[in-house]
Amino acid sequence: MITKEIIQSETEEFIEDYCRRNNISRIWQTPLIRYADAFHPEIRALQTIVIENHRMPEEILSDPTVILAYYLPFIPGVAKSNIGGGLASECWAKAYQETYKLSKELNNRLIQLITDAGHRAAFPADASSFDENVLKSRWSHRHIAKVAGLGTFGINQMLITENGCCGRYYTIVTDLPFEANAPLQEENCLYKSKEKCGVCVKHCFSGALTTERFDRHKCYETTLRNAAIYDGSEICGKCVVGLPCSFKKP
Repeated sequence: MITKEIIQSETEEFIEDYCRRNNISRIWQTPLIRYADAFHPEIRALQTIVIENHRMPEEILSDPTVILAYYLPFIPGVAKSNIGGGLASECWAKAYQETYKLSKELNNRLIQLITDAGHRAAFPADASSFDENVLKSRWSHRHIAKVAGLGTFGINQMLITENGCCGRYYTIVTDLPFEANAPLQEENCLYKSKEKCGVCVKHCFSGALTTERFDRHKCYETTLRNAAIYDGSEICGKCVVGLPCSFKKP
């Protein structure tokens, strides 16, 4: 029988093995895994909150129960390399690229683990298409991770977990008979809870981020400048490094 503990341990072991097989230094801390109710009202609301044609879990897998959401936090050295300057650091770009490669293999491993246990699972690869007009995806890993109780959104638009916001999120739809985690009720963002901090705004050199709004198009222009240098990787990350919430709940 498969359990949450087995999935956690298999995920950790896979990351260690991935680093050995590819002869790379580990750039991720221990992953966090939570589970969202596939029919939670906040999942239904994503077509209003995110984008009107946001895919629903049952479009990815028939009769789903929960959505496995995991967070891969970077090690502090990766974040430190990206503090300051205009362009993203080379270390940050490589971490982004390596995490993408890892996630594809890890998703396949988790799906195999679940199917070997007699259940079904699917990664919403086709649903993650990015609409360049509105600059939104039809499947928001971060918003689903929020429903899974991994964290709450900061004013930098990133999800702040118990281990911070400096990392990457992925999700898998499944019919596992697991109890879902509940969304967090208390804000993890210092600015939202106490109107203190706002360091992420100061780090956004493009002016895309303010305490009142987020200009997606300004942000996207910055990511495209980085993409031209780093093999098409649309990145920046200045608003998640060097913060009180980079690696912990402040």
